[in-house]
Amino acid sequence: MNAICFIQETKDSDLTMRQQQLICHRALRKLQWPCVVELFAQAGSEAQPISLRPGMVDLMRAAADGEADVLLVVDVEHLHCGQAELDGLLMSLLQYGIHTFGANNGQWIEPGGRHWMVLPGYDETDE
Repeated sequence: MNAICFIQETKDSDLTMRQQQLICHRALRKLQWPCVVELFAQAGSEAQPISLRPGMVDLMRAAADGEADVLLVVDVEHLHCGQAELDGLLMSLLQYGIHTFGANNGQWIEPGGRHWMVLPGYDETDE
């Protein structure tokens, strides 16, 4: 699986961009997935709809070009968007065959708030 990592800085976040990056890198190592690109959104952009945030145009271009199979995020909460926006993003990515994975909990994230297929033996605290 080739992954795209999405890292987002927010004003009131419990995790810095660097901490989010480390969480994603640890998951990539465990899963043995190469990262083809890392996308970053700076503080303040969380007030914008997710489709207008920095990195989203690059994400959709990479999806359309078939560059990756997986979007890796820390977890749903760190996307800082409503359920309708999240479902729209997930459905758009699924049209290109890209599934979204939460590095913190080791679960696939699907439209409608579903989380399925926890990976066996996945524990985000393991090195």
